[in-house]
Amino acid sequence: MELSSDIKGLTQPVEGILNYWKSLPFEQDLPFKSSLDPLDIPTNILPHIFLVELNYNPFSACIRLQGTYLNSSLGQHYTGKLIDKTTFGDYALEILALYEQSAERRTPYISREEISSSDNTSMFVEAIHLPLIDEQGMVKYILGAVSKLSGLPDTESDFVASHWEVNQVEKITLD
Repeated sequence: MELSSDIKGLTQPVEGILNYWKSLPFEQDLPFKSSLDPLDIPTNILPHIFLVELNYNPFSACIRLQGTYLNSSLGQHYTGKLIDKTTFGDYALEILALYEQSAERRTPYISREEISSSDNTSMFVEAIHLPLIDEQGMVKYILGAVSKLSGLPDTESDFVASHWEVNQVEKITLD
């Protein structure tokens, strides 16, 4: 598979997890979650990854894993928490709608998002969202990675995300 021309120039962690996802065995147009092996993910990408479990009727999403970049650099500690207003503020519904659309259409996507802290400091990030199926072929997980595009200097340790805004979404086309 080749990247479509509209998504070249991705940040290294985002492109790295996309390449890893594309290397997994595909069934029914998507890889199985059971085929994930953290030992096969390049170590420089691991801090940037996240894994979200999707539930249906009603639709919800729970963060099952997030890398240390998300914990330390973005001030998030959401492993085991639902994506809702308490974790992502007013944009939680938009994030959930994007996950639901990705699951229904069985398509990955890239988002560019602005993250603000309570002191109005902002950072722009690039995130990739890659659907994974369970043994019944249902999209049950989203594997992804987040990487800083611009904003804060390299030392982000005091940054605590308090507000997320999705600025741009692009569907990924795989050839």
